[in-house]
Amino acid sequence: MRKFLAFALVLGFVYNCTHKKKGLLFPFFFLGNPHSVSGVPGNSGSPGVVFVPGDGSGNPTTTTPSSGDSSGSGSGSTDTSGSNSGSQSGDTGSNSTTSGGSSDQTSTSSNTSSGSGDTSSSNSGSSSASNTSGSSNSSTDNSSGSSSSNSDSNTSSASSGSSSSSSDTSSSGSSSGSSSSDSSNASNASGGSTDTGSGTTPTSNSGSDSSGTPTVAVVVVEDPTGTANFNYNTTINIPLNLTVMDKDSRSVAGATVLVYDENNNILFQGVSDSSGKVTGTLTVPTSVGNITVDISIGGDSITQYISLQDILGINRTIRYAITLPTAQVADADGDGVPDDTDIYPNDATRSTEVSYPNDGVFTLAFEDLYPSAGDADLNDYVIQFKNEEDLNAQGNIVRLRGVYQHVAKGAGYRHQLYIKLPVNVGASLTYSLTQADGKVEVATNTVSITADALKSGYQIFPESNKTIRGQNVHPGDVFKPGFIAKLEIVFNSPVTRSQIGSFPYDMYAYVLNTNQEIHFPGLYKNSNGTDKYLDSTGFPWAIIMPGPWKYPYEGYDIRNPSQTGYAEFVSWVSSGGANYKTWYFDVTNESKVFPVPSTSSIVGYLFLSVKKFAIFYAIGLVIAGAIAVYFLRKRQSLTV
Repeated sequence: MRKFLAFALVLGFVYNCTHKKKGLLFPFFFLGNPHSVSGVPGNSGSPGVVFVPGDGSGNPTTTTPSSGDSSGSGSGSTDTSGSNSGSQSGDTGSNSTTSGGSSDQTSTSSNTSSGSGDTSSSNSGSSSASNTSGSSNSSTDNSSGSSSSNSDSNTSSASSGSSSSSSDTSSSGSSSGSSSSDSSNASNASGGSTDTGSGTTPTSNSGSDSSGTPTVAVVVVEDPTGTANFNYNTTINIPLNLTVMDKDSRSVAGATVLVYDENNNILFQGVSDSSGKVTGTLTVPTSVGNITVDISIGGDSITQYISLQDILGINRTIRYAITLPTAQVADADGDGVPDDTDIYPNDATRSTEVSYPNDGVFTLAFEDLYPSAGDADLNDYVIQFKNEEDLNAQGNIVRLRGVYQHVAKGAGYRHQLYIKLPVNVGASLTYSLTQADGKVEVATNTVSITADALKSGYQIFPESNKTIRGQNVHPGDVFKPGFIAKLEIVFNSPVTRSQIGSFPYDMYAYVLNTNQEIHFPGLYKNSNGTDKYLDSTGFPWAIIMPGPWKYPYEGYDIRNPSQTGYAEFVSWVSSGGANYKTWYFDVTNESKVFPVPSTSSIVGYLFLSVKKFAIFYAIGLVIAGAIAVYFLRKRQSLTV
C-alpha cells in the first residue's frame, strides 16, 4: 500500500511539474530521452526532429556535391539534401544500387525536389549528407551516398559512382546499411538491405535521424544572425516567424506553438493560421542563452532547443514527415489553444499571459538633464515596474497591465512618467494610484480612451515631488519607496506586435522644468541618423535593469572606476553588450550603491491570473514534501 501511495504521489508531482500553464516544465524529466542531432549548430530537438539550413523560401538548401560526388545530368535535375519532408511533390522512382555483390534497394516517395523524376533526400541534422540526383530525360542515374559519424556537420564523402546508358550502377566506398528505419509516414522509406563498405549506417534514405529514430519533422532553419546594435539594452526582442506544413507540403492550421526560456518562463503562445503561420516577438534579458519551442498538434508535441547566440530572429519552416494526429484535445472555449496550456480556458478572447519579468520587477533609471549630458549616477528618477500582456490564440495583444512604483528622486527637477502606445484602436483603461502604505490617492476608475490619446501618451505618475517623500539616493538615507500606480488597458480589438511595439514599449519621463521628454535609445533618430537619446559620448539618459537595482549614490558616476559600484559596467559597454551581461547583479563595491531591498514591495501586487493557478504550486510543493518524507522514513527503517 505504501508503495502504491508513493507511486501515486510521484505521478501527481510529475503532472504538476510538467504543467505548462505557468511554465512549470522541469527540464530534468527529459534528460533521459535521446535528442535529435542537428545539422545546424545551436539546435537540437526531441527524438525524430532534424534540422537543416534553408534556401530563404522555407525549403532545404541544395547541397553542393563535394569532391567524389557524382550527379546525374539532364534538364530539371535537382540535387536535394537535408529533408525528408515532402516539401515539393514529385514522382520518384526506385533506385537499385549494387556494389560488391550486395544490394541496397531503396524506394523513395515525396522527396523535396521539383522537376526531377528521380531524387533522393537526406535527413540533415543526422550524421550524414547524401547527394543523389536523377534526370527524367535520361536512363542514366548516378548515385552517391555517404554517412559520417560527425553529428554536427552535413558533409558528403562518398566515392563517385559510374553509370552507363541503361543501368544504375554506383560504387560506394563509404556507407553500409547494417540497419534501416522504415517509417510509413516519412518521406523516404528504406528497405532492409545492406551495402558493404566502411561499416557506417546510411541515413540519406533511411527516414530517420542519427539515433535511428524515424524522422518526425524536418525543421528548415533560416534564422537571421549577427550582432545586435548596442544601445545599453539589457533585454532583446527577437521576432518569431514559424510556418507549419504537413508531409504533403500543405499548410497546417491549428498547431499550438509554445515558447519558453531556460527557466521555463512562458515567452509566447500562439496557434497557426490557415496559412500555417505563427508570428510574434520574444522579449528576454540579453543574459538568456537558450529557449525552447514546443509545437503541438492533436495532443502530440515536438520540441526544438535553440541557442540564442548571435540570433536576431527565429524564422523557420517545420515540415512534418509523418501523418499528423487527428485526435481532438480539450478546448473549452474553442479558441484553438488546448485547455492544458490555456491560461484562460473559458475565455476565447485570450489564452496566454506573458510577464515582464516573469518574477520580480524591472528598474527604470533616468538622467534628467537632456539634451545636456548628465552625471551618470542614474538616480534622478527611478521606477520599479512590472508589465503583463494577455495574448489571444493568434498571439496578438488584447490586454496590457502594469504596476509601477516611484522609488528614488536624486534631482531637483520635477518629472512625470508616461507611456505611448502607437496603436490604431481605442481601449478601456482602468487606473489607480496609492501610497506605499496602501492609502488611496486616486481610486480605481475605468474610462474609455481613444487611439489618438494612447499615441500621444498616457500619464502613469503625476509630478515626482508629490509621489515620493524622500530622495533615497544619499548614504545614510533609509529606503522609503513612493506611490504605486496600477494600469490595465483592454483594447477594443486585438493589436499586433508591430503596432504596440515590444516591451518596454515607449515609456518615458517628461521633465516639467525643461519641457523635455526622455525616451529609451533606439526609438528616435536625429536628422543626421544618430540616436536622439544617446549623448555625445554615447551614453543614454534612460536604461532598464532586471530586478530591484541598487543604483549609484548621488554624484557617483557609474563609469568612473573610483566611484562606481559596478566595475563590470565599463567592460559590458566596451564589449558592445557581449560580455558581463549580468553586470547589474554583480555589485563590486557596496559602499558606492544605495542599499535597495532585494524584494520589491510591488511583488505583492501580483495579478489575478497568477493567483489563479496558485493551487497548482501548492499541490506540487505538498506532494514534493510528502515524497521526501516517505523516502526519508524508508531509509531510516532500513538502517534500524
